[in-house]
Amino acid sequence: MRKKRFIILPKISIIRLIALFMSCMLTACDLISIRLNEVTATAPLNLTNYIGEIPADAQGLLDISLPACVQDLSEYQIAYVTRVIDGDSIEVIVDGEKEQVRYIGVNTPEYYSEERDAAVAATHVNRALVEGQYVLLVRDLSDRDKYERLLRYVFTTGGFVNYELVKEGAAEVKEYPPDIACHEYLLLADP
Repeated sequence: MRKKRFIILPKISIIRLIALFMSCMLTACDLISIRLNEVTATAPLNLTNYIGEIPADAQGLLDISLPACVQDLSEYQIAYVTRVIDGDSIEVIVDGEKEQVRYIGVNTPEYYSEERDAAVAATHVNRALVEGQYVLLVRDLSDRDKYERLLRYVFTTGGFVNYELVKEGAAEVKEYPPDIACHEYLLLADP
């Protein structure tokens, strides 16, 4: 949970004006959204402030609503999915480089286990959600895992992929500290 900040304003109007200005500067006025419930609220986020040039085929990503759990995170990237590796990993081209991405906060069965059929099914769900599409990648605290894969929350124009995998029953919610910004939100998708 994030700590809430309260600003106590004196009754002098110039001080109020300065405090209001500083408050807007600290919270980046263009990112303020109305949040009735921080865990479930979504609002548009002006991604052009975070991402430079966006391919024409990816312009739809600018219009998606992001859950509150990712709106205060600082790193957003657009990538193109070249291959679905398994239920919770993909290969992308991002910033001109080929990278593997591991979804944050979810886990799917492994191919080389007793749950092979479930692993194949999870891969099919993942493929239907992202294959051959541009995606928005959002970083939590960690950049990479021990296998050098990027750790990211993944969004398409159709929704929050990590969440959809859980909602479809293809993945389970799994907490991987310190990357837990969306843990509570992902739990809401658990069927």
